[in-house]
Amino acid sequence: MEVALQKTPASSFTKQIVSLAALEAAITIGWLAYEKYQPVLLSKFQFTEFASILLIAQGILGAIFHPISGNLADKAFREKGTKFPVIISGAAFAAIIFLSVSVALNTDPGSGLKWILPILVTLWLAAMATFHSPAISLVESFTPVHKFPQVAAILTMVFGVIYTIEPFLILILNQIGLTATFMLGGALVLLTAYSIRNISMTPPTEEDKKVLEKVVVEGSEKRDLFLTGFFVGLFKTLLLFAIPAVWVHHQFFGNTYKQFFTDPDYLQSGMLLFSAIIALPASKLVEKWGPAKSIINGCIAAFVIALPCLLIRNQTFSFVMIVVMGAVYSLLAIASLPYVLNRAKAGKAGLSIGLYYGGVSASTAVVLLMLYWMKISIN
Repeated sequence: MEVALQKTPASSFTKQIVSLAALEAAITIGWLAYEKYQPVLLSKFQFTEFASILLIAQGILGAIFHPISGNLADKAFREKGTKFPVIISGAAFAAIIFLSVSVALNTDPGSGLKWILPILVTLWLAAMATFHSPAISLVESFTPVHKFPQVAAILTMVFGVIYTIEPFLILILNQIGLTATFMLGGALVLLTAYSIRNISMTPPTEEDKKVLEKVVVEGSEKRDLFLTGFFVGLFKTLLLFAIPAVWVHHQFFGNTYKQFFTDPDYLQSGMLLFSAIIALPASKLVEKWGPAKSIINGCIAAFVIALPCLLIRNQTFSFVMIVVMGAVYSLLAIASLPYVLNRAKAGKAGLSIGLYYGGVSASTAVVLLMLYWMKISIN
């Protein structure tokens, strides 16, 4: 028996996607702040040896908490008709950790309390994973199937724009200081999470609940969703972090552009700027090819361009590749959400998204850990 989960009225679509995009922006800014200030925090508290451990923790916690939180959100929907309790609980926890870090920053690094910092950072990683998957799974609740690629394109644009203006944002964050940055991060996450409180599917009837309770995601399906996330995440991280980091590490741009490319941020910003610009056209390509074929083509393209990007030291070639990598990244990012939601069984969107994000988290940590061990800086 199929469960017909109704969509919310089309008239509220814009408000809902804006709310979800705002949450995605807050999450992106939170990760940006974490990426930039984690080395500073570890250095201040004399915990630099924990850098590799935290990268491993990021992958493990993401792989564990994304599926768990997604599954809890699905259960909350079956029982209460909304996923909001899980989302706001995770966001509130993340906000508390943000505020706790800001307080810890004002303590004496030499005090006996300094050991709290690695624990707080680890808890924050878990908290961010706890509400992200349930929040993104809400796309299913207010979006017709044929518009999944368009919504994915909007979220990709938000991510791309935030990272495009990253250097400007970092200047602002440096001006307001570490403490204020983490306080602001906590407030942003909590407020944007609260703003999506009304985004939910029409609550299931008692008959629907009984049917949804019997819906089971097989082990092979869980494995496929996780592996899809792992390989898509692997290629996205390769494009976004590994290649730009190697370019800067080996000074591919020589002295001519040295002042602009002393770290990978500018290269990542250029790539993500193009990925944001091309997002809507890329969504049309996903509609034409279908999500599965788009992911396969995107992974093949990333694999094909990776080796020459890592070996050819030519400035013109590298600049062209920034555009090409941006296009491939956009294709992979946009195709993923429709693919997972199309594979999700009735009432199991949260778990499906969680398994996918769990795979992405694991592969991202693997690539970043390899770069760390190779002593190649990613920021």
